[in-house]
Amino acid sequence: MPHLGILTSRSHPTLPYLLDELAAVPGLQVTLLFDAKDFSDKDRAIFADRTQGAFPPRDTAPLFARCACVDVPNHNDPQCLDLVRARQIDLLLNGGTPRRVGPDLLRAAPRGVLNAHPGILPKYRGATCCEWAIHNDEPVGVTAHFMDEGLDSGPILFPRELPIRKGMDYSAVRVALYRHALQTAAEAVQAVFANDLSPAKLPPQPPGEAFKPIPDDLLAAVKRKLDAGEYKCAK
Repeated sequence: MPHLGILTSRSHPTLPYLLDELAAVPGLQVTLLFDAKDFSDKDRAIFADRTQGAFPPRDTAPLFARCACVDVPNHNDPQCLDLVRARQIDLLLNGGTPRRVGPDLLRAAPRGVLNAHPGILPKYRGATCCEWAIHNDEPVGVTAHFMDEGLDSGPILFPRELPIRKGMDYSAVRVALYRHALQTAAEAVQAVFANDLSPAKLPPQPPGEAFKPIPDDLLAAVKRKLDAGEYKCAK
């Protein structure tokens, strides 16, 4: 039975929805690895602004009951690494870790660490890639990739472009992108096990630059562009 470990925190707002998506992956054993550092107040405020209540809090007890649950002080801590190895976890998934994944954790599971990045790689690495893509009138999407020591620079499994309809405002786009990322993550987990994939079996990602968080004035311009129906990739 394939064994997936999810690097996350107990109150991450999309975790219940990720578990919903993963429930469709046949024969999957799941271990939740909870970092002691929880989802920050700053990140919670950003998430709330982007999603406007589209991901309401859920009772996680029934979902967690279907998984093995382990609390660790830090995902990069030797205790976490030992647990990954002792429990024979095959693949790790970034489900909202509050840590930058270190080199030892990248190698702890035989199939590596998987991520669903909210941007089309290799061009859109880094932060607020959705906003930068809209600003540049280029496609928004999610890329499933294996993580490495760089920033969103590991081997790519596949990109998944997100169709944007004219009339969608910023919150609608962001909600759709979060849902798209959750679906892409589950699709990628299934693909890894079905096709016997690991980072070494895929070509390296081409070099590229990473985007920094979009400034407030440009974010406001992105919102106005969507409201005015001027985003050129919207259909």
